[in-house]
Amino acid sequence: MKITIFGAGAFGTALGNILEENGHQIEFYDPVKYPDKSLTAAIENSEVYLLAVPSSAAPKLLLFLPHDKPLICASKGFLTSISFTPWGENFSVMSGGAFAADLNEKHPSVLTATSPLIEQLFKTSWLTFDETTDKAGVMMCGALKNIYAIGSGYWGLKYGTTDFDDYINSCLFEMKTILLHNGCDPETVDLSCGLRDLVITCASPKSRNYDFGAKLRNEPELGNKYFSGDIKTGTIEGLGAIASISHTPNFSKPLNTPILDRIISLVKNEPISTAATEESA
Repeated sequence: MKITIFGAGAFGTALGNILEENGHQIEFYDPVKYPDKSLTAAIENSEVYLLAVPSSAAPKLLLFLPHDKPLICASKGFLTSISFTPWGENFSVMSGGAFAADLNEKHPSVLTATSPLIEQLFKTSWLTFDETTDKAGVMMCGALKNIYAIGSGYWGLKYGTTDFDDYINSCLFEMKTILLHNGCDPETVDLSCGLRDLVITCASPKSRNYDFGAKLRNEPELGNKYFSGDIKTGTIEGLGAIASISHTPNFSKPLNTPILDRIISLVKNEPISTAATEESA
């Protein structure tokens, strides 16, 4: 089966390696890494599309993709299911607690899948899937955990400590509140796309989100410099999620999310009341 992967970053490449080992033909579309390859050439005769671009790049790309092929979203950002309405049942989501390095090294890993097609394509002896039909909930978990990882880095939380455990439990409660507020299944948070992904991202100084939070503590204006384009730090999905959280279709942030509000205020270097009010409007 020919599969086009949009985005040849670390995670997209790792997913491509699994698919190739399973006997599939892989074509990458990535204007940065492969500037000579056109979108038309990349999708020619493709049978499945796999979206692994930064979430900020996804909406524009989706405008140019045909709707008659299965589309799997592996991007983690505020992309609610309304963005994928034209694909109908051909749209599915995969997410969960595994870094690209885990997949490359074939560490036993668990991801979350919303369709049997995903499990069929990525079937291996070391990669398993938990299942849900809550596509929007899975995507929200993927976006939120990156924001919470910025907070974990800012406060210097360490895995295995009481402070870390308390933080994770509080974040899980907020995530369930947010999913329920948006008509999703709060139990989705208990799957790999929620709990497992939150823990590994908030526990790893190697996470770009965690690292950004640690740097933000020493340079309070760092977030505003990023948003204004004054600095280039590569893709930090938590910042992209914060930038888009207030204008994502079909997403509404509840009022009772104090941790999320606090992180947003820290990133924007604003009093918490200002950030919370703007994001809740």
